[in-house]
Amino acid sequence: MRTNELVFERTYNAPIAKVWKAITDKNQMKEWYFDMPEFKAEKGFEFSFYGGKDDKKYLHKCTVTEVDPITKLAYSWSYDGYPGNSIVKFELTSESKSQTRLKLTHSGLDSFPKGDPAFAPESFGEGWTYITGTSLAEFVETDTIRQNLNINATAGRIWQIILNPNNKWAMAFGGGAYAKTNWKEGSEIIWTDQSDEVGARGLIKTRIDDKKLVMEYFDEITPAAGELPGEYQESFELIPTENGTVLLKVSAGPLSKKYINTHSEMWVAALRGIQTLAEDK
Repeated sequence: MRTNELVFERTYNAPIAKVWKAITDKNQMKEWYFDMPEFKAEKGFEFSFYGGKDDKKYLHKCTVTEVDPITKLAYSWSYDGYPGNSIVKFELTSESKSQTRLKLTHSGLDSFPKGDPAFAPESFGEGWTYITGTSLAEFVETDTIRQNLNINATAGRIWQIILNPNNKWAMAFGGGAYAKTNWKEGSEIIWTDQSDEVGARGLIKTRIDDKKLVMEYFDEITPAAGELPGEYQESFELIPTENGTVLLKVSAGPLSKKYINTHSEMWVAALRGIQTLAEDK
């Protein structure tokens, strides 16, 4: 292993703009990287953050040294109270509309103190391997949740339950989700938690009574004026079967793979809640 420079390359199934935002938006960075109190992709911008293992945290001190929007970001990387300075560089290449190649280079590693395992090339290698190969990949790459459930009730009864989520089946989502909407096509829908804090905001895209409901959501909780919803949608579809039951089909996505398992479990609980309410005589 080279002692002065490490290079990692990885292709993600995500568009380049999405990967760029992930590496430059402090709110997204804390989801897969480090919790940055402040960060701007501007040359000369100074920032700091804590990182390390639970038994010892290091204050990282950095300065943005190079920015080429969408394709390149570099910043210095040093530690408060320790000698040495290095450079971390992210280089992005669009391989297709839905694929991005990342080359990450961390150079200047031999400037750090010798004999401290935290500054050993192996330690940096292990950390960057996880960050680029697992953490960032799971954040930028997406999947869609699709679940089906047969319910022994009429489509009309199930439909009314879907339109009444509060304090009922939506309790499956993080301790409770409350919908504020009139359920009309084109109308706004706002989901809040028990403290009335907004968690998602979107529009009712499609409503066909007793058959189909589609909601599309904004990327930001407070969208800019005139902003259109993003890619994420949730849909309910009711299909009567020959044996008299109704097949309820639900889809939610695309969603970061980081959250797929957790959200899948919540949707399973939500659908079971709808079934219990619908089949309750």
